[in-house]
Amino acid sequence: MQWFSSGSGPSSSAAASSSQPSLLADWNSYAAARSAEDAGDGFGIDIEAAVRSANDRVAGTFGVVSKGVKGLPGSFKSTTSSVTSGGSLMYFSLFLASGVFLVFIAFTIFLPVMVIMPQKFAICFTAGCAFIIGSFFALKGPKNQLYHMISKELIAYNLVSTIYEIT
Repeated sequence: MQWFSSGSGPSSSAAASSSQPSLLADWNSYAAARSAEDAGDGFGIDIEAAVRSANDRVAGTFGVVSKGVKGLPGSFKSTTSSVTSGGSLMYFSLFLASGVFLVFIAFTIFLPVMVIMPQKFAICFTAGCAFIIGSFFALKGPKNQLYHMISKELIAYNLVSTIYEIT
């Protein structure tokens, strides 16, 4: 390669270009040889086989995962079987928005005057929390939500938090 030859001037660059092929000529010869090798294959790899094997691997992985998840309480299938999605999402958003609004009102309006009117703060805050909890009942369905709340994984937590709230 005489790209960086010590000669200077147009005569030395012309002599270098005439004695050796250019980079463009090398690329064209490489591309011609490559296209002759891949004339029938298209991309050089079997795209359909690659997609098929990737699909089989993903399907196998999800099959293994779903076998382990089927026995858990509150799984996706049991959650979505009881209430229609459009209705449940509408009621969930309505109850959640109402609950957040009531808690917001309790903290912004009635907390500063809690010494004078504590019952208004308590009513707004309690109703807001009840609406927020009710929104999850509307989303999952009452039966599934109750089963979720008394499941083996959460029963100890629920008992401890209830005792803590009472004392």
